[in-house]
Amino acid sequence: MSVKTIDVAYDYLKVLNHSISFKELWQVVVDQMGYDENKAKKKISQFYTDLSLDSRFTPLENNVWDLKSNHKLSEVMFDTSSLLDESDDEDEPEIEDYDDVSLEDDEKRIDLDSLE
Repeated sequence: MSVKTIDVAYDYLKVLNHSISFKELWQVVVDQMGYDENKAKKKISQFYTDLSLDSRFTPLENNVWDLKSNHKLSEVMFDTSSLLDESDDEDEPEIEDYDDVSLEDDEKRIDLDSLE
């Protein structure tokens, strides 16, 4: 079974027991995985994505990372409602409400039986 970069990072932070910059964490992973410079350049973006999506990790200020288990929930959760950009709502097309359509005039109705 091959070792994953994200698991190397997890194991390292578990032993370290405090936060570390992304740059330092990536260097630890590169060293432990034995990546040369070229392979490290190819793998760094996938590692950052994995780190961001893995619920065991939490980003802190200034691109510093740690295990979520080392922090109180109030330290790692933040209100995302301020990230909404409501200015884009103006460009969205209006959706017609077809419940308001009235077909009172018999000429507007189609007799489906006559179509056969």
